[in-house]
Amino acid sequence: MLRLADWKFNREGGRDLRRLIAIAVALAGAAAGYACGSSPVVPQATPADATTQQTRVPGEYIVTLAEPADLKAISNLYGRFGIKEIRKFGANTFLLMLTEVPGPASMESLRADNARVKAVEPNYVYRTQGTGGVQ
Repeated sequence: MLRLADWKFNREGGRDLRRLIAIAVALAGAAAGYACGSSPVVPQATPADATTQQTRVPGEYIVTLAEPADLKAISNLYGRFGIKEIRKFGANTFLLMLTEVPGPASMESLRADNARVKAVEPNYVYRTQGTGGVQ
């Protein structure tokens, strides 16, 4: 095995040193190319069991109110289903937790007749799909 200290810096030794440097640069370039080409896949958030049926939290709905947001609109419209809790998510968005489970169709039909509620949707469970160690 040759050590770097054994290399001679004459014409012939210089040629060998250049060859060694060229091989080192080529290997570094190949390693960098491999690293860039095999970057991890960014997992996408999809509803759990999206291929068969979406999983939702029973009795939980995301409610978006029209400006100005008034919680009385939620209690007046959905109070008949037994409101456990209302959590504020944003300026006009709330998580509504009910004791009864009316189903998305019932919630939407009530919303359609009320201009103060812009949208209501089930609280879906999302999981990431893909590699990268994210569970």
